[in-house]
This record gives sequence, structure tokens and C-alpha cells, in this order.
Amino acid sequence: MTHKKLIHIPWTLERDAPPFEGNDIKSPEEMFRYTFKHNTKKGDKIFDPFTGMGTSLFVAEEMERIPFGMEYEPQKYEWVAGQLENWTHMVCDDAAKLDKYKLPKMDLIITCPPYMERHTKWNPLCGGNPKYAGYDKYLKRMGFIFGKVTNLMKKNTPLIIQLDNIQSGKNFTPLIHDITSVLNKSFIQTGETIIQWDTPKPDYPFTTLLTFRKR
Repeated sequence: MTHKKLIHIPWTLERDAPPFEGNDIKSPEEMFRYTFKHNTKKGDKIFDPFTGMGTSLFVAEEMERIPFGMEYEPQKYEWVAGQLENWTHMVCDDAAKLDKYKLPKMDLIITCPPYMERHTKWNPLCGGNPKYAGYDKYLKRMGFIFGKVTNLMKKNTPLIIQLDNIQSGKNFTPLIHDITSVLNKSFIQTGETIIQWDTPKPDYPFTTLLTFRKR
């Protein structure tokens, strides 16, 4: 059974963005505090396969959890690793190659993967490589990556993914449905949390956290 609930979290970005990036792809720190409080304890290992700007890892350290992460873009990797106490737990590589590294079993997997609109060709999981252009290949690779993630999960380790559907003019991308569909081979969905932002930024009133367990 999938459990759905609604919670309210303030929209406050506490860390400044790096000089080469804006805050458009950043999530509020309080979202991760809420998630870690309800799914982990001190000393637990937390892994983010799409580290991005590192908010999940920074909050994990703040709450005395042990962060691990992967980031494909060297600039972001260096910026995040340079601010972490556990910087050696960061890997700069494609998340599809995570089985090359000796990562431990994790107590929580949490991430917000790169989004793609279905009417576009540029695949953010492959750096825009034309060989992997298109939404179908994006979804296929997403399923492949999360299939690899199962190797880092204990029997009861939750996977929590932040996702949003995308409305761009007349184009609509049902990202939540589509990514959930490609995860069905490896995971069973166990929960859905709608986060309604207090004092949100324009045109972004809420987000969704999907919770899964591996099959």
C-alpha cells in the first residue's frame, strides 16, 4: 500500500549558491532535516547518487549522519567536496558507474535527479551526448542507474526521490509517473509525501517525495 501525506515546510535557502550556479536547482535544507529526522538516526550512512549542490550531504553532516555522494560535473563535485568534513566519501563520476567504487551499504538513499522534459532531446544524464538523446533513453538510463543503487541498500533501506512534473508552456512532462514506472522493475513504492512550501517562490508551490523499497 502507498501512503500519501501532506506536510508544510518553509521555503528558505540557507546556503548561497556557488559562483557558477544559481539556486534554481536547490532544495531547502529544512526538507532534508525533516526527511533525515523521520528516516535515520545519528551515525547512519546516507547516499545521494545525484549530489548536485550538496544540500543533502551538508545537512547529513550537520545532523551527525555520514554522507556519501556522486556528482558527474567536476565543478560541482569540487565545490561540494571542498566544504565537507567527509570529503573522501564523494565520487566524481557518472552514477551509472557506481559499482566501480567500494561504497558501503547505506541506511538511506535520497536524491533529486536531473530533470528532463519529454519534448526535448538533450539528455542531462549523459551530458547531452547525441548518442543518448531523447526522453526514452533518459528514462531507460534512469532505471538502469537506480537498479545499480539497489546494491547499496540493506533489506529495509528506503529510497526517497524528490520529483516534480514539468509544465513548460503547452508542453507537460509527467515525470513523477514516468520515473516511477521505470523503477517498478527494481522497487516497490511505499509512500508519497506532498510538501507544500510556506512562502514559496513563484510558480513552485509544492514538491513531491516518493518513497520506495527494493524488491
